[in-house]
Amino acid sequence: MPLDTMLRRLLVLVPLLAPAWALAVDKDGFEDSFNPDPAQFSPTGKNDYFNLEPGHQLILEGTEEGKTARLVITVLDEIKRVEGIDTRVIEEHESLDGKPVEISRNFFAIDKKTNDVYYFGEEVDEYKNGKIAAHPGSWISGKDGAHYGLFMPAAPKQGQKAYQELAPKVAMDRFEVTSVSEKVTVPAGTFENCVKMQETTPLEPEVKEYKLYARGAGLLTDGSLKLVKQGKNIELRKQKQANAKKQAKRATTQKDPNAPEPLVPHDLAREALGSVGADPNAEVLWVTAINDPALTEHQRSDLIEDLNEEGFADPKHVTAEELPLVMSRLALIEQLAPDAMDQTNYDAFMEAHKDLTNIANRLTQQ
Repeated sequence: MPLDTMLRRLLVLVPLLAPAWALAVDKDGFEDSFNPDPAQFSPTGKNDYFNLEPGHQLILEGTEEGKTARLVITVLDEIKRVEGIDTRVIEEHESLDGKPVEISRNFFAIDKKTNDVYYFGEEVDEYKNGKIAAHPGSWISGKDGAHYGLFMPAAPKQGQKAYQELAPKVAMDRFEVTSVSEKVTVPAGTFENCVKMQETTPLEPEVKEYKLYARGAGLLTDGSLKLVKQGKNIELRKQKQANAKKQAKRATTQKDPNAPEPLVPHDLAREALGSVGADPNAEVLWVTAINDPALTEHQRSDLIEDLNEEGFADPKHVTAEELPLVMSRLALIEQLAPDAMDQTNYDAFMEAHKDLTNIANRLTQQ
């Protein structure tokens, strides 16, 4: 066989001979396809650089815009189900001169087989003058084409590149490990063999940010912010203090405050949920349930967030005839949200309001 013919045939065969383990990457070499076994996901656990154990906190401080900046990261004792996966909720509270500028709830799960941590979405509240002004960058895996990304590999390798967020046109953060041998000194101490990550996004190609992570400590630096201390329950969240007082007050109305029974059984509350916005009696049962501290945070959150699904003939294809129910529920949320019993309820109200608003916008533009 002529040599040139043999070379042409080899060139055709090369793609077919690529190894089965080859990663799916984008044009810039960033891994963008992740398919671990869903049965291996857990909302609790940790690898050397990232902790998903409830109560764990990181506090970073620095200066931004000439003001004292502070970032408090708290692993909450709270689960959010995303695409059938139980994910851990991590709150990030950012402030300037003691005033909140952004509070986000981020959803993570760890692959128990590999110890890689995956990122399933976030809910973002941006503050101006002490009030929520916008929700930039909010996304959730499984909605609007979004898919979870790899946030922190168990064993980062120099040159490794992967997407942390895959929410088209909303959030497309990605990392590249540029070093695994940095020596870093921050107020919390001096650390060696640290991992340095360069973060970029195709949505803003000119922007580059760097973060440093230490084995056993986690995030050391985020922009100008540096780790001051880390540990379990080192700073009680003000919201949790307020919630505890509210729940203690409510518990006194129960016959047995040490073992309160739900005022409305959860299954009955779920049944009433389908008629909220249409039947005043069902609404009374539902409102009682979502303000009952005897129900778990997860139960209350579901009773509120599912306002965008329960009661509709086909939740994925809400019709124009069902628009009055959508508008009635939006009005109800706007009435109840300002006096939400705790942050869990408030966040659930915001999630339901966002989804119902999207439905209303779609129906009114048809």
